[in-house]
Amino acid sequence: MALALSATAETSAVAYPRALMSGEQVYQSVCAICHGSGAVGAPSVRDRQAWQKLATEGPDELWGTALAGLRRMPPMGGEPALHDIEVARAVNYMVALAGASLPEPTATAVKAARAGGEKRAKERIRESRAARK
Repeated sequence: MALALSATAETSAVAYPRALMSGEQVYQSVCAICHGSGAVGAPSVRDRQAWQKLATEGPDELWGTALAGLRRMPPMGGEPALHDIEVARAVNYMVALAGASLPEPTATAVKAARAGGEKRAKERIRESRAARK
């Protein structure tokens, strides 16, 4: 029988070149610029209803979107020095502020979310180009 790694064990098993930031730290240093006020169409963390609705999309969708970017939000919130798991933690933090929750991100789950997010981003680009023709 295979043993499942807990989120903490799996995260600590991955070597990172620096200490990982918490979701709150990433939010404060990167995400709050837009999500704090709702600038450029970003859902404001004060909009509990919007974040609760987003949470129903699930972690793969939300983490993948944050990692790959959407509309005016660049990939990784515009901070490529972040680790993927830090971005996922920030998403979870914003969802938690709305009173909802997502599972604790693991390296494996976040890797899958990134792949899905990048695939959806490419599809959106193709659709946009086709619509302009």
